[in-house]
Amino acid sequence: MNQAAAHAENRTDKRRAPTREDQVQERRRSLIEAALTVIARKGLAGFTMNDIAQKAGCSYGVVSFHFKSKEGITLAALDHMVEEYDRSLNRPEYDSPPARLLGMIELDFDSEMSNAGRMAVFTDFWAESARNPEYRRRCAELKTRYDAIVKADIAALAEQRRIDLDPALVARSLNALIDGLWISGQVFATPGPAGRDIAKKACRFYLKAIFPDDF
Repeated sequence: MNQAAAHAENRTDKRRAPTREDQVQERRRSLIEAALTVIARKGLAGFTMNDIAQKAGCSYGVVSFHFKSKEGITLAALDHMVEEYDRSLNRPEYDSPPARLLGMIELDFDSEMSNAGRMAVFTDFWAESARNPEYRRRCAELKTRYDAIVKADIAALAEQRRIDLDPALVARSLNALIDGLWISGQVFATPGPAGRDIAKKACRFYLKAIFPDDF
């Protein structure tokens, strides 16, 4: 196939009509976004499938068809947020331990990725995990994974700077600080630009105390 033909095929492919699978995935995405909005407003315990249907502009049956149950769409909403976060965290410009740690802090207090609604949903999952074993398992897996990611970068940076420390302790402390700042931002109603700026400064302050040449 020559270059002109290849370009023509690519243009045709881009203009192809949406498939049934595309339509299903788009509908699922719209329902999940509606669920996130409803959960942020009403909490995990307070929302219903009908609330999601009303927000999405569809029937209860459509929500039930795609997610079967309230827990099904709730867990899908959590997975959706995690996938969004992971895609943003794995950027090519985060090519060193300090860059990845700073990128994580920026992302954790990003105006879109970690807005007031997303923060409310995450913290509600943490709160409900004390009563729901499946939420607790999911949240524990996430915490363990993110602790391990931060631990690896802390360990690599400590080795480069020849600093003797416990990487697991530093990683857990940093992630706990971020969690606490999320919660305090909601308690004090400071999730806006000023609150996010203070939170990022607090995280950098903590890391600078350990790695003064990098933060």
